[in-house]
Amino acid sequence: MTIPRIQQIASVVVVVLLIIVLFVPLPSCSKEALVDKPAIVKHEQDAKAEDQGSTEQTLLNKKIMVDVKGAVKRPGPYSFKLGDRIKDAVVRAELTQAADVTEMNLAARLIDGQEVIVPTKEKVKLAQPKEEVPQADAPTGLVDLNAATEQQLLEVPGIGPAKASAILAYREEKGGFARYEDLGEVKGFGDKTLETLRAYLIVY
Repeated sequence: MTIPRIQQIASVVVVVLLIIVLFVPLPSCSKEALVDKPAIVKHEQDAKAEDQGSTEQTLLNKKIMVDVKGAVKRPGPYSFKLGDRIKDAVVRAELTQAADVTEMNLAARLIDGQEVIVPTKEKVKLAQPKEEVPQADAPTGLVDLNAATEQQLLEVPGIGPAKASAILAYREEKGGFARYEDLGEVKGFGDKTLETLRAYLIVY
């Protein structure tokens, strides 16, 4: 093949290449064409969901302190997770036999720093004031501390208005006297006074 022939072929090849470069569009190489947009959106959604789940888990793992007292066997401050209920608190502290949770909202959520007080059952009064006992049914000279009126108490030697009022106030507050010796808990009645009044007073 002669040199002029080779030159002609080379020229044709160069012209063809120029035409391709100038007039044939090349595939886009931008980043947008290379990345699948739906894949980006899904990735962002997964990332948000993961962050939200992580935040919720952090809150659930948060510790709070609650002070449990009242009718429980083991009163004191306890550590709980955020979201725990009052029921969890009373179970941890163990209720006593005297505990009464009927008025408590056991489903309520615990709050950091909260004081949970477990109430006790209503105390049964020792004795209700009795109706005045006919004198014929009681030993002569003995006055029932749980049934005597103020006037009857004033008739007992050694009991004045102040002591009679103190007896009535104690009886109202405590529900009555369980035994004669309880009179010693009333202000103004010492051991010596109790011995003196034993001949006049009695508890039925």
